[in-house]
Amino acid sequence: MFSVSVIYSTKDFLSQVNSSSLTPQIFESAFRRFSYSEPEKILELSFSCGWIKLKPSGEIVLTSRGEEINCLDYLESLVLQLEDMIFCYNPEWAALLPKGREETKHFLPQNVLQCFKEAKLFGEINERIIGIWDKFSIAYRKYHQQKLLEIGRQGEYLSLQYEQERTGTKPMWQSIESNLSGYDILSVIERESSTKIKIEVKSTSSQIDYATFYLSKNEWETAELSQNYIFHLWELTNKKLYVVNKEIIGGHVPSDSGFGDWREVRIPFKNVI
Repeated sequence: MFSVSVIYSTKDFLSQVNSSSLTPQIFESAFRRFSYSEPEKILELSFSCGWIKLKPSGEIVLTSRGEEINCLDYLESLVLQLEDMIFCYNPEWAALLPKGREETKHFLPQNVLQCFKEAKLFGEINERIIGIWDKFSIAYRKYHQQKLLEIGRQGEYLSLQYEQERTGTKPMWQSIESNLSGYDILSVIERESSTKIKIEVKSTSSQIDYATFYLSKNEWETAELSQNYIFHLWELTNKKLYVVNKEIIGGHVPSDSGFGDWREVRIPFKNVI
């Protein structure tokens, strides 16, 4: 999808939608090629990035974002389209964007490099280029953060199921109520007991040998002050749970020194399971 021909053709398509009544079927049957690209690619890109939607009648209409792109010239619309595409598709090369312009330039696929050159992102540095580069980096980070949240929620949901089966009591999903509590789930230590236990859940979709999790200072301070506190570490691919006590985790937690004040630490799964 990251080619100048597809992106510019999609821009032309948005203009066509704005001026005529089209359904996806009519568009695909009417054009073997539209502008410089295939109708199937244009429709996929437009729907995926949320530039068009269907009315109840099946007719294609522009979304507010599609209207915004349609009103711009090719250069400025290209920038908005690339921003949306980075967020939507999260290509592997997008991980380079926060590292800087020069670092990214040498490793971009040729078709993507051409898109960036067409958007005039490798000229002499100026406020426009800085602003666009920051937007692209933020688009990647937003996608990454969204995926991390989804992975985290998957693990929490599995822990809720596990705890209910283990104790016969429905646990409380604390992180939904507040993410400042320092733990994710409030359960009980065993069946027929009312003694509470706090559970912090960490999840990964990576291979366990390469997986890491982040522990915040608030989570660790809560663990230290709690009589009953454990960690659930989930390997989501195999739905495998590792129950780890706080003493093991504590061996990998830093301490403040001088005027330094740590806020988050990254811990490898393999070193605590």
